[in-house]
Amino acid sequence: MFGRLYWGELRKQTSGGAIITLSVITVVLALLMAVLFTAFNDLVNGVEEDIRDSMNSESGVTVGVNFDTGAPAVSSTGQSYTQEEVLTTLNYLYAELEARELQKEEEGYDYYRGSDYIYYVKGEIAFFEYLRDNELYGVRIGVMRDGAIASGEVTAEMFVTLMRSILFLLPLIYASIAAGSTFADEFKSGTIKLVLTRPVGVNALTTAKLLAAFTHAVAAYAAMFLLLVVLGYSFFPAENVRAVFMFNNSAPTLAPSSAALGIGFTTDLIMLLSYTVIAFFVGVVTKNRVVAIITPIILVDVVGGIISLAGLGRFFISNALDWGQFVGISSTVTGGADFFISLPVWAVYMAAMLVLSYFVVKRRDAV
Repeated sequence: MFGRLYWGELRKQTSGGAIITLSVITVVLALLMAVLFTAFNDLVNGVEEDIRDSMNSESGVTVGVNFDTGAPAVSSTGQSYTQEEVLTTLNYLYAELEARELQKEEEGYDYYRGSDYIYYVKGEIAFFEYLRDNELYGVRIGVMRDGAIASGEVTAEMFVTLMRSILFLLPLIYASIAAGSTFADEFKSGTIKLVLTRPVGVNALTTAKLLAAFTHAVAAYAAMFLLLVVLGYSFFPAENVRAVFMFNNSAPTLAPSSAALGIGFTTDLIMLLSYTVIAFFVGVVTKNRVVAIITPIILVDVVGGIISLAGLGRFFISNALDWGQFVGISSTVTGGADFFISLPVWAVYMAAMLVLSYFVVKRRDAV
């Protein structure tokens, strides 16, 4: 019985027009950006070749060009560090951490109104201490910063990461349409009473609708992600480097740089499903699909920004559902935030919205 109920809700939430429109936009934007990034790579490689040819002709000796001025060499396969560079950088970071902690003491509560630079510096320290302790000198190595592996050119992995952030709004809109309208339309039209004449419980119906919305969210994001992976590896070179990954700016782990794709997919999906819960909850409470669709975006981007300025961002849902900030060295973490603060905050918000959704549906049915 529940299986038929779930499939019926899944079909009911399917919007052919929305699927076609958002699919066309996704494909066109992804192809356009792939062409633009390819042109960028060609330009960068052309400039490097011209400089190399110029230097070789002037010196009469073939050399490998280092385009920096004392900083670690950068290429599409990560960065290499000497022992001196690592130790010098660590000394600088230790001093920077001390200065930032002093700044936090001086600013007091105001420190929590911006990004947490102490968290960021601690992540950098963990990375360079890992290089020092494992003597990874003269080895090309990457590090995941703000969701991407640092590279000198656009690689397949970088393309997927960049386009994920650009196009994330599209599966979000589709998931919000599916989740926000599922009860809103039936409550508004009054057909909910007819729906409940079927031999199913209210809780079973609510669960079926919620699972159907989750299915749409996962399918929309998985399709977009697969498209980006195909385009990324078709247009750009794959990164061939080991990279350092961290959890909560600690516990460094060395893994292939391609692991960033799996991490990004997982954290994005958690965020998308969280947005789906918000849209579902708002649709149930307001009985308005439009409000349900736009509320997650306004709640996170607008209200979340205002609350962050008030110094309470680490306790609000907009920060708590963004797990991507805790799986690499991130410079954009809200002041005072930490994964082990965000996790219970996220769990409380999600549980409250789900419980209230079930409660409101039952109360409206009773009325």
